[in-house]
Amino acid sequence: MKNTHHVIIVGGGPVGLALALTLSARDISCALIEARTEMHRIPKGQNLTQRTLEHFYFWGIADKLRRARVMPPDAPIGEITAYGDLASDYWHAPRGRELVRPFYFQDNERLPQYRMEEVLRDKLVQTPNVEARFG
Repeated sequence: MKNTHHVIIVGGGPVGLALALTLSARDISCALIEARTEMHRIPKGQNLTQRTLEHFYFWGIADKLRRARVMPPDAPIGEITAYGDLASDYWHAPRGRELVRPFYFQDNERLPQYRMEEVLRDKLVQTPNVEARFG
């Protein structure tokens, strides 16, 4: 008997992974297909907004995501963060998120996209209704 899915997702970046988790939570089966097997270690997509963290919270992985942070836990999330490269020190502008904290359920977070994708992939492995194919 052949497997069938309600939805096929092509691309396992942040959006594809998030879509697979969301569909599974609604009992919709899907297949996720991604060419990459490894994360690209480039510092893109570094800021996760408060609304994005709400999704991570409801998926049960907000704490794991925060533990995946590259910068020290007490380092502020300012307007700009600049890396020389992924293994070097960083510079950041003054604290900014404290100004908007009263308006959101979760704090925002700063980490490279590849670290966020690692957390999402780990969650996807434990998720029913999703067949993920990497490579």
